[in-house]
Amino acid sequence: MDAKRLSFVMFPRLLYVGDVPVEASYHGSALLHRLLSDYPHDRLTVIETATESDPNRRLSGVNYISHPIGKARWLNTRYHPYVVAWFTQAGERQAPKILQSVNGAGFESVLTVAHGFGWLAAADIAGKRKVPLHLIVHDDWPRIAGVAPQFRKWLDKRFANVYRQAQSRLCVSPAMSRSYEDRYGEPAQVIYPSRAADCPDFDAPPANNDKPFTIAFAGTINSDGYIEALTELQNALKPVGGRLLIFGPNQFGLDDPNTENRGLVSSSQLLTRLREEAHALFVPMSFDESDRGNMQMAFPSKLADYTATGLPLLIYGPAYCSAVVWARENSGVAEVVEDNADLSNAINRLASDPSHRVALGQRALTVGREYFTHNRAQQLLISSISV
Repeated sequence: MDAKRLSFVMFPRLLYVGDVPVEASYHGSALLHRLLSDYPHDRLTVIETATESDPNRRLSGVNYISHPIGKARWLNTRYHPYVVAWFTQAGERQAPKILQSVNGAGFESVLTVAHGFGWLAAADIAGKRKVPLHLIVHDDWPRIAGVAPQFRKWLDKRFANVYRQAQSRLCVSPAMSRSYEDRYGEPAQVIYPSRAADCPDFDAPPANNDKPFTIAFAGTINSDGYIEALTELQNALKPVGGRLLIFGPNQFGLDDPNTENRGLVSSSQLLTRLREEAHALFVPMSFDESDRGNMQMAFPSKLADYTATGLPLLIYGPAYCSAVVWARENSGVAEVVEDNADLSNAINRLASDPSHRVALGQRALTVGREYFTHNRAQQLLISSISV
């Protein structure tokens, strides 16, 4: 088969429609940016239906169009649970307007992420144009959406319809894939978060530095459960004179004298700085019972980059959460703490035993190459959407 025909088969003209922006930042946005970074840019159009991406963090050469559905000024009010329901309904009515904004550009497949409201518009567009819909699920949206209780079953029914409509379904963890197949009757492949194409590949853990024992956290702090975990880490670090570094866009009052906010940096810079400045990396999961379902099914995207550093991981969460389950399935990949009473002991082991840190870091490098390589995620995406 000639190269031109191969390009047609492997890379259909793809329309992304969704609330998650496609940009090199964090969480779902970074996953999408990395997944689509190798996609032929003349065969991809991006419709962002919520926050518009930062132009400096976009895929170069790709056509981006902003078509917001939910207005932040309404979502940031005490009527939020009802506004979410209203915008969810509005999402289903946006297909004609979005199609107009594409200006007649042809597409053969539609890709979306089940978050916010844009996924409903994407499903309607795919249905109207009779093209395949491809669905990525990062978190259990029908249960974490801030919708009024009386609308929860209705939202789950809408999600079920779209989930079953999709030609391919990519879930971020095995637990989510199993749960959704049981709940909705259709299987899904597992797509773990991936590293960037230019992610450094280190052969060994970094040399031990002589700075005060330092644990770093990289990511957004977006729930009370995460704030509580980081506060507990701050307290547990005090007996060993340890520091906490936070790399991310916010800090939410974590203003202990031994906590420093480093801000948001690029993924390539982040890996270098973590290796230079930290002795271990923190992976918190919420213990809050209200977060239980999402902790079981969501998967921390930070593990893709964390494992590339060769630093030891400190995973702190309940036994049922995806990060702890993953660590237990990959013995020796992390210090795992399932109870606050054990947090200080884990920190003492990490602070006092450099050889233990090296062993954990080396194991993280090995396991990370198995789960989170850029090529693995790319191959899974292409096999899912190829025509």
